[in-house]
Amino acid sequence: MIVITDTHFIPNEVEIINTLFYEGLEILHLRKPDSTAKQVSELISGIDSRFHSRIMIHSHYELLSSYQLKGMHFTENSKHLLDDFKNFKCVKSLAVHDLKQLKKMSDSIDYVLLSPLFPSISKPGYSKHWDFEILKSELSIKYPFHIVALGGITLNNINIVNQLGFDDFALLGSIWEPVKSGCSIQQVLNVFKSFKSEY
Repeated sequence: MIVITDTHFIPNEVEIINTLFYEGLEILHLRKPDSTAKQVSELISGIDSRFHSRIMIHSHYELLSSYQLKGMHFTENSKHLLDDFKNFKCVKSLAVHDLKQLKKMSDSIDYVLLSPLFPSISKPGYSKHWDFEILKSELSIKYPFHIVALGGITLNNINIVNQLGFDDFALLGSIWEPVKSGCSIQQVLNVFKSFKSEY
């Protein structure tokens, strides 16, 4: 399971992230598009260093040399840098929104986030219609990279993600929207644990 941070800094965010890691979170995507390198560095510094190797960063790639991070995610704004980092030793990921893009993937990419699978929770109105039969057939192909489901994933549809044959799934709104609406860390942790037990 992957958790992607909210784009904004959230009170108690470091405490929540550390708690999720203690409970077995495998990968955190640190996505703060409007942040400075200093802000991202401060957030990473607040996370227990034993978990730094599970963090993917979406920006300020220079921080890879300051911390022992898992790797880098290439966004729409940074994917032109793929060739520059081709020989850089770390895990690399990319987001795709179309099955055709899977055929043209760089051989340096380790996994892709395919989105939005369901209507987005964090971005209301952001959705795409998928033919699940075609999608399932495409996911049965053995690509040299993993394919991760993203977008609108809830406890009510996680079984569909499993049935379609994704290698993994990523959560954003299902974790951070409850936080922003005032849920306690324990309540958010219970949601996280429910996803772990369902997949």
